[in-house]
Amino acid sequence: MRDIVWTIILIWVVWKIYGAFKSVSTKKTTSSTQQYSKQNKEGEVKIEHNAQQKSHFNPNDADYVDYEEIK
Repeated sequence: MRDIVWTIILIWVVWKIYGAFKSVSTKKTTSSTQQYSKQNKEGEVKIEHNAQQKSHFNPNDADYVDYEEIK
């Protein structure tokens, strides 16, 4: 009997945690969709560039690798 009660409690806790994650995911998706639809008309494409973003690749750190193509 005790095992049944603990199993029911565990299932309830897992269900609550699942519901919390699902609601957060739904809110995030809904808000981003609404925000996008307010800014752009249907069929319009907008590309945003982040000018402050730095490149993680430094060309001076790379080595040239000579290769031979085999056919």
